[in-house]
Amino acid sequence: MSSENATPVTCGADAFVALLAHCGSECLFLNSGTDTFPIQESITRFESEGHTAPRVITCPDELVAISAAHGHYLLSRQPQTVLVHVDAGTMQLGGGLHNAQRARAGMVLCAGKAPLTIDGETAGGRNLWIHWIQDQPDQAMGVRGYTKWVYDLHRNETIHHVVPRAFQVAGTEPAGPTYLTLPREVLMEEMTSVPLRAGQMSPPVMAEAAVSSLSPVAEALAHARRPLILTGYAGRNPESVTSLIELAELIGAPVVTPASSCMNFPNTHNLWGGITPNRYLSDADVVLIVDCDVPYIPADVTPQDDAQIFWIDMDPLKSNIPLFTFPADLRIQANSADALPVLVSSVRDALSADDIQAHEERTGILAQLHGQRRAEMEDVALEKCTLRPIAPEWLTYCIDQALDPETIVLDETVTNLRFSATILERKVPGTWFTSGGASLGWALGAAVGVKLAAPDRQVVALVGDGTFMFGCPSSALWTAAAHDTPFLTIIYNNQMHFATKRSWLMHYPHGHARHLDQFVGTDLQPSPDFAQLAKSCHAFGRTVTDPAELPDALERALQAVAEGQAAVLDVRIERP
Repeated sequence: MSSENATPVTCGADAFVALLAHCGSECLFLNSGTDTFPIQESITRFESEGHTAPRVITCPDELVAISAAHGHYLLSRQPQTVLVHVDAGTMQLGGGLHNAQRARAGMVLCAGKAPLTIDGETAGGRNLWIHWIQDQPDQAMGVRGYTKWVYDLHRNETIHHVVPRAFQVAGTEPAGPTYLTLPREVLMEEMTSVPLRAGQMSPPVMAEAAVSSLSPVAEALAHARRPLILTGYAGRNPESVTSLIELAELIGAPVVTPASSCMNFPNTHNLWGGITPNRYLSDADVVLIVDCDVPYIPADVTPQDDAQIFWIDMDPLKSNIPLFTFPADLRIQANSADALPVLVSSVRDALSADDIQAHEERTGILAQLHGQRRAEMEDVALEKCTLRPIAPEWLTYCIDQALDPETIVLDETVTNLRFSATILERKVPGTWFTSGGASLGWALGAAVGVKLAAPDRQVVALVGDGTFMFGCPSSALWTAAAHDTPFLTIIYNNQMHFATKRSWLMHYPHGHARHLDQFVGTDLQPSPDFAQLAKSCHAFGRTVTDPAELPDALERALQAVAEGQAAVLDVRIERP
C-alpha cells in the first residue's frame, strides 16, 4: 500500500483544491461564475496560509481556457484543470473540446452545477433566479461524446477517489479530456480532512511492444524496395523523432507527415517527404504508419493492392472515429517511443548486403529530390519578395529567418499550412504544433498555456485573419498581459475565409460563384484594425503592407515579447 497523508481542510472546496495540487495540476484555467466561488475562496485561503494550490489563470473566455490547458499539456504532458460556469460555460468550451479530443490532450474539465437544494437546507443552495434556468436534465450531454469520462460529484466522502480518477483517466494514453461537475452544496459542506494517497491512481503504463510482434514489420521493411513511412503525432514523444530518423536512414524511406499535430520529422532532413503522401503511396511496396489518424485521402490516392501495410499506434483502432476504414495487414498497439527503437534494432539485424545497397541508392535519389524542392521553394519566396499585397511564401521565409530553432511555433494557418509546414524550418522536437482538430481559434489560448509550461521559451502563433477572430483575441491578449505569458501572433491576413472558397471551387469549378466571382459568406473585408485591437489589450501591434518592412517588423515584435509584452503583426497578404 502507498502512504496516505491527511491534509487539514474545512470544506469540500478545500478538499478539491488540495486534491488538484496532489494530482499535479499546476494551473487552474478559470472562467468564473456564481458556482465557482467556493473554490476561489479555498485557493485564497491556501495561498494566504502557505499551502500548495494550483495557480489561477483567469481567462475571460472559455475557449481561451481550454486551449491554454491544451497548450500546457503539449509541453508538460501533465493534465491541468479547467473550471467553468455550469451548463453555459460548458457549452462555451465548444470547438476547443473537439480539438482537445482529437489531439488527445489530457485535461480535467470541471463545471459547477445548479444547486441541489431550494429551501435553505444547506449552505450553497439556490438563492438566485438563474439557478432554475441553469438546471439541465443532463448537463454533461453536450460533452459526453468528446470526453473519456464524465462524473457528477455527489458526496465528499468519495471526493478523494473521484478527483484522482479524473486525472488518471485524462492522463492515460490515448489521453484526453475528462469532465466533472461540482454542486455548490458539496463544495461548501464542512470537512475536517481529506486523504491524499500517493501513486495509487497513477496512469497505467503501456507494455512495450515485443520483438516477436515487430518481427514481420522489421522483415518487410528491411527487404522493401519502395518503403514509405507516414506519421501524424509520433513527435508528441521527442524520443520517437530520433528513432524515426534512424529508421528512415536505415531503409531509405521517405517520411511523410499528413495531418500532423506536432513536429514528427525534421522538414530539413533529406528524407522528409512533405505533408501529403500522394507522390509516394501508389508506388510503395511496404507502408509503415506510426501514430496517425488520417494517413491519406482515399479519393486522391490509395496503396497498391499488394502493398504490405503495418500500423504502430497507441490508438490503432480509432474507436471514437465512427467510420474508419484504412486497411492494414497488422496493427500493433504500442507507445512509439518504446516500439521504434526495438523496430530499428530488428530491421538492422534483418538487412542483407543487397538491401543495404538498394536503400543507400534510394536515399541518394530522395536526397536530391528533397534538395531540389527546398531550393525551388526558397527561389519562389525570394522572387516574390517585392509583391504587394505580400506573398505568403515571402512572409513565411521572413518568419523562418527571424526565429531561432528552439522557438515553439503554434500553427493555425489553415490554407497557408502548405507554406508554413515546408518553408519554416523545424528541426527540434517539440517546436511545432497544430491543434490536432478542425475547430479554429486554438492557437492564441494555446500560446498562453505553452508559455506557462515553458516560460523561458519563445512562443509564436501563426494564424489566419479568420482564425485570429475565432480565437477571442481580446481575451487571449488580456490573459497574456495579466499572467505574464507574452507571445507573438503573426496574422496571415488575406481578408477572407479561403478554406470555404477552396472547397467550394473543388466541387463547383464551373459554378455560378466562379462565373460571377461572388463567393457569398467568405469575404472578411473590410478587415479590422488588428494592430489597434492588440494595443488596446496592452500588446504591441503593427500592420504590415510593405514586404520590405517584414524583417524589421518581426525583429521589433520579437523584441517586445522578449521584454514581456505580447505582440501582434497583422500582415496583409494576397487574396487567393
